[in-house]
Amino acid sequence: MLKKIFLIFLIFFSTTVFALEYVPYLQKGALIKVYAKTPVSTDSLEEGSIVYFISPVDLWILEQKAIEKGDIFYGYVDMLKMPTKGVNAALSIKIKKIVKLNGEIKDIEGTLIFPNGSKVLGGTLTNPESYNTAVHPRKVYGNIWGGTLQYVPSGEYQFGSHVGVQSRDSLLIRLDEDYQI
Repeated sequence: MLKKIFLIFLIFFSTTVFALEYVPYLQKGALIKVYAKTPVSTDSLEEGSIVYFISPVDLWILEQKAIEKGDIFYGYVDMLKMPTKGVNAALSIKIKKIVKLNGEIKDIEGTLIFPNGSKVLGGTLTNPESYNTAVHPRKVYGNIWGGTLQYVPSGEYQFGSHVGVQSRDSLLIRLDEDYQI
């Protein structure tokens, strides 16, 4: 009899103690649409520079607003590479804080995703300055002579250019950690 009472008490204790209220949150990997508050460009920023982004729409989780229209996201330039001969400039931004409309400041971990779908804007190769011709001789069926003439880059490339986004370009923030509302 004592074992049955102990078993009932154990089942009751384990179900009530661990039954916690559900707290809505945004999962890691969720995407949040934002706009840049000012134009973001590699020619006007340095590594560590603070940048701001604004949420253009409300984001709801169940029946609670997780992010309101007008919330401001604070970020910093994580990586910045200036243009060089053959390579365009590159830029990467991390998001650290969100300032709600009521003045509340919360920590948030995220990475900015640019319109090209990458977390790095730019860093692409530039066009070659000139091309050389390369002859690939080969025997063609029915001919004694034949071949292909191919244009190949000469090895000299144009100087890279600065990259950036305008203030009304649609950007995304990908969360790197869960965001508790």
